[in-house]
Amino acid sequence: MTSFKIKKLNFLTIFLENRSLNSFYSCITNVFSGQVEFLNNSATQPPKNIILVKDVPDYLDAQLNEDYGWKIKKLKTFKGSLINLNNYKDETDYLLKTFSTSRRSKFRTNQKRLEKCFNISYKTYYGHIEKNEYEYLFDNFLELINRRFDQKQLINDDLVRWKVYRDIAYPLILNKEACLFVIYDGDKPISISFNPIHGKTIFGYIRGYDIDYGKFYIGFTDIIIQLKWCFENNITTFDLLKGEYEYKSQWTDTEYYFEKHIIFNSSFLFPDLWAKMIIFKIKTMYLLINLLKKWKLHLVYGKIKSYLRRPNIDSKKTISKFEICIENDPELPKASAFMKMDISDKRLEQVKMYIYNFLYQNQESINDIVVLNLIDSQNTFLIKGTNNSQKITVN
Repeated sequence: MTSFKIKKLNFLTIFLENRSLNSFYSCITNVFSGQVEFLNNSATQPPKNIILVKDVPDYLDAQLNEDYGWKIKKLKTFKGSLINLNNYKDETDYLLKTFSTSRRSKFRTNQKRLEKCFNISYKTYYGHIEKNEYEYLFDNFLELINRRFDQKQLINDDLVRWKVYRDIAYPLILNKEACLFVIYDGDKPISISFNPIHGKTIFGYIRGYDIDYGKFYIGFTDIIIQLKWCFENNITTFDLLKGEYEYKSQWTDTEYYFEKHIIFNSSFLFPDLWAKMIIFKIKTMYLLINLLKKWKLHLVYGKIKSYLRRPNIDSKKTISKFEICIENDPELPKASAFMKMDISDKRLEQVKMYIYNFLYQNQESINDIVVLNLIDSQNTFLIKGTNNSQKITVN
């Protein structure tokens, strides 16, 4: 029976969330900025425990206090991706060097139409936020994420730790150790991103947007707004962390590896031998994972995993399946045949995306359109714009 334990830690949790790096690290330096992110000059006597620290970005060069026998083995695990902002003057220079003329034009078009069609404003919470406003935003944040993943019929792993995120974000924002980027339509948040900050590095942690505004690609506008803020606040690294998402490959310019650190006390024989066994096991596991990726089998595994982890459908809930029929510039009925509706009416929830698509296509402002409901057909709606109209029928 061993007299030691294996202690497991998540680096991002202790580095970004708790801000409580353990004393076995003496110094952590960001190799991109050259900034020392953590410094501890006092070494402590290590216990017999073996410590496994996962998810350490390899560009954060971590050194140990070796005075009392601390030893470390660093193993590469999964890839991460980031934007090295040192390579650009500002967000305009970044877009110029990263995207084609047509893509940049599309970004501008989407943002201009968003601002033309809605009452858009942008706000970054950094150093100050009222508690009631914070609670309101996080209530909406959760709803945005849930709606998006319900649409995709997937489970979002981040929601397992949602309470943790909600608890830590408020003090981090007040201490300027995180920021909250929000895009508003009037008083309604339609895009929210929570990003911890450490030194001159910002980490893209969680993001959510209103799927009804999907035609406007507000996720791209959100990233551009964040980049502008980063350059204005001397941020040098924008880390988008793990995850193989298409938008990450489009926006990032640097790949790196996450590391797993095996830290042990080399002055004791048994922990030293046990650590070597753990190192061998981890190396073998990631060798197999890389072989699976080489043969593209990880894609099959991912699809099977997503299928098996689909959300359970509550039998008590009514799942309504419907088809949408759209007719452009229909013949309008007499005024007595319809009633005017407020855009916030709950009966419009299932067609709101199509109303917003109409705004995008016709470059209309939501302030200038009228939405009507046919009295003799409750599932038929009319959109009257300045120059165009559309009939939406729900079957």
